[in-house]
Amino acid sequence: MSTQDYNAHDEQESTPPLSLWKAAWTNNKGIFLIILAQGVGSTMDAIVRFLQQGGHGMHPFQIIFARMSMTFLLSSVYMWWVKVPGFPLGKPSVRVWLTLRAICGFFGLFCLYYSVHYLPLAEATVFRFLTPIVTAWACSIFLGLVFTKKELAAGLIALVGVVFIAHPKSIFGPVGDHAHAMEARPIDEVSSAQRVIAVVVALVGVIGQSGAYTMIRVIGNQAHALISVNYFAVLATVGSALALLVVPGIAFTMPHDIREWVLLTLLGILGFVLQFLLTAGLQMDKSSKATSMLYTGILFALSFDWAIWGVLPGMWSLFGGFIIIASTLWSALQKSEGLPVKPPKTVADEERALLGAQREDEEGATHTVR
Repeated sequence: MSTQDYNAHDEQESTPPLSLWKAAWTNNKGIFLIILAQGVGSTMDAIVRFLQQGGHGMHPFQIIFARMSMTFLLSSVYMWWVKVPGFPLGKPSVRVWLTLRAICGFFGLFCLYYSVHYLPLAEATVFRFLTPIVTAWACSIFLGLVFTKKELAAGLIALVGVVFIAHPKSIFGPVGDHAHAMEARPIDEVSSAQRVIAVVVALVGVIGQSGAYTMIRVIGNQAHALISVNYFAVLATVGSALALLVVPGIAFTMPHDIREWVLLTLLGILGFVLQFLLTAGLQMDKSSKATSMLYTGILFALSFDWAIWGVLPGMWSLFGGFIIIASTLWSALQKSEGLPVKPPKTVADEERALLGAQREDEEGATHTVR
């Protein structure tokens, strides 16, 4: 053996092995980033609920204005800095679709923020998991894509879970909505009627989100994801500002202290950070295991419910949430089965992440409807 071989052998032996934690990070970096993104998303939902609860009294339109105006500013500066193709308006051929995507997204976001006022974060979060199934159904009708019997079965089973979460008195009788675990921050009292209305609004919001995701399918790779986000941010900022100025009974509420100013600013910054975390995570790992990590958001939501408001969902809500998560996760894993894993050709965002795997042809081109 030559001297060079001996030196290489000695160098290899002297190299310390990776620690357990470092190896876990190296092998699962994408998954960890997706989990971190879910933590950021749940933090945003907790801020929204906090600003509406306990006498703060901020309307969802005001919170949307604060978040989306900051997201618009940050994403515009970033796209200008890195010279994103098509910035700021995108290709003329997709501008109508980008506008429709923004309208549907604004509608869905308002319904989500309305529902978190009356529902615990965990329950409001669960309804998001209905979106991929509703989107698949909408794409089958409007875009001619395949909607399998398994997806239909998963959707019908998930609706049973929705009934358990709403648990209207006419069916279940008087039951405790939440399990009060500890005394924490004050929480607004919610009647059974308000709770059912919030569930209905959350379901309407799912339709809005599904409309946005269907438009994303139509747009495909013809526009950078951050251009889509920017359309959404502009329309949500303008729409919420007009609502605050025009709609009777809705007005801008001045933040009470520095903490509320900080929370409003943080909401916008976190919305932009969420895009980067999901983008990096989904680019590093496109497996079904990584996609299933999106469901960890429910764990963060439960943690915030417990830590801030000292409540946990009641028995019926937990049972209904389990049904929804199990059925939608099963549908997502069935959809991803057997699909080739290829490096993405476009930037992912917080909404593309929920669409699941897409079939690609032998050359790797994603099938989209023009």
